[in-house]
Amino acid sequence: MPNKPASICGECRCLVPDGGRYCIAHLHDNQQTRAVRDREVERRVSGLKLFYGRKQWLKITKPFILARDPFCMIGILCDGEAVSVDVDHIIRAEIYIATHGGDETYFFDPINLQGACHADHGRKTRLERQVLVAGSPSDLDGRNRDAYLAARS
Repeated sequence: MPNKPASICGECRCLVPDGGRYCIAHLHDNQQTRAVRDREVERRVSGLKLFYGRKQWLKITKPFILARDPFCMIGILCDGEAVSVDVDHIIRAEIYIATHGGDETYFFDPINLQGACHADHGRKTRLERQVLVAGSPSDLDGRNRDAYLAARS
């Protein structure tokens, strides 16, 4: 069986004797990059996460909310002075949809959406995940905690 001809590394442009796309120094780095990308793709194609890639979200809902709420509505870390770059579900999408009989169109309901800066949105999301694990909404800020409790009752 003939050997593959040598090729050029896609990262550093050095010679790759076995004909692969990357030299030994960069082969592992690219495997990690591909693994991260594959995990992200898998995350986006399961459950409600797939809605974030839909045209309804990207072209209509997200731009509308960011225009409606130009500054962060959560305002914990930024005091509401940072520009909104993320869209936050005030009540977790899973809970909000369940309270509306499982109708997935409520994922896009502007009543349950608010603009948020990246720092506050990340913090709120982390706290919500902790609440789901611990079962107590006490760490959420007042407005979101009240909405969370109302949705659970």
